[in-house]
Amino acid sequence: MTNKWSIDFASLDPSRGRSQVAIQDPPGFALPHSSQTHTKGNPKGKKDPPQTTDQETLKVKKAWEAAFSPGKNIPMNAFMLWMSGNGVTIFSVMITGMLFFTPIKALMGVDSVFERYESPKNKRQLLVPKMVYILLQLCTMGLGLYKCSSMGLLPTATSDWLAFMEPKTMIEYSNME
Repeated sequence: MTNKWSIDFASLDPSRGRSQVAIQDPPGFALPHSSQTHTKGNPKGKKDPPQTTDQETLKVKKAWEAAFSPGKNIPMNAFMLWMSGNGVTIFSVMITGMLFFTPIKALMGVDSVFERYESPKNKRQLLVPKMVYILLQLCTMGLGLYKCSSMGLLPTATSDWLAFMEPKTMIEYSNME
């Protein structure tokens, strides 16, 4: 009585490495020289180079990933600002300064971020990811402005501008004796 999952090792041919009995491969198994990994016209097994349209769409996809990368840092920066408190301390001033200098440096190098994704065909398609990148960098700077405002470093009240106001000139003087 033979089971369909049993193998008679006496029938194996050591020179071929496979049994003479037809054993089915398990589901999902494919030999390395199967037609799934190679093309018909390429007998050596090398894959054909991807089409240029595939490369262009991949470049645009990667450009969108680069455009959204500053947005991933915004929640972490907000948490760091919350943890530093509203007092004017060296730690909170350094974190707030980082929120200004890092986006300014990134905005100066927008073209260097996206130059590896540019080609003559997709130059117009990269304008929108660049704008998103710039917008997210400006949001990070806005977070720094909010922190400066909450620390009281922005001149938002009229009392902050007293040094620049001219004193009132009296029109009349009364002499009370």
